[in-house]
Amino acid sequence: MRVKKKKNETLRITWTMTAVYWVVGLLCMFWGKLDHIFAYQLKEINNVYALALLIILILPLLFSILLSLKVKPPRLICNPLVATIYLLVVIAAGMAYNLQDIIGYFFPIILFVLMAIIAVFYALIKTIRNKKNDKYYFIDDKDKKECSSFWDACKQYYVMGLTYGIIDGLLTTVLN
Repeated sequence: MRVKKKKNETLRITWTMTAVYWVVGLLCMFWGKLDHIFAYQLKEINNVYALALLIILILPLLFSILLSLKVKPPRLICNPLVATIYLLVVIAAGMAYNLQDIIGYFFPIILFVLMAIIAVFYALIKTIRNKKNDKYYFIDDKDKKECSSFWDACKQYYVMGLTYGIIDGLLTTVLN
């Protein structure tokens, strides 16, 4: 019973993320089309970028369909960090379509590298600050979890900082 509940939850999360990818991708495409018509007065739009965006959007749809057909996915794919990174890829394709240049693919990559570097410092500072009585703790909201070592706590803070940093960066990139 518990395994079936976990599979249903994974399926629900997968379809939700697929819907988020499609909404973000279609918003990028719509927004890019408006920019091309009104702001840049472009008559010729390179459809290679639109095709790349559609292919990137079809991949999670195929994954969701396979998951609905009871195909067991690898654990790596069902990771929140992977979902966030794929959202970066969708936004990169949308920015490339909007800018009509390959440079659009590099903005989210630069954002990811920057957030990864910032997350390292965030993890080190949070791990050192939450050391009490020679024990390291991972504190997430109201939960306080004792970790076995410095690196265990640091890794958990790194993943949390990277995920939140990428999400904040994505919102900033899309909304500006």
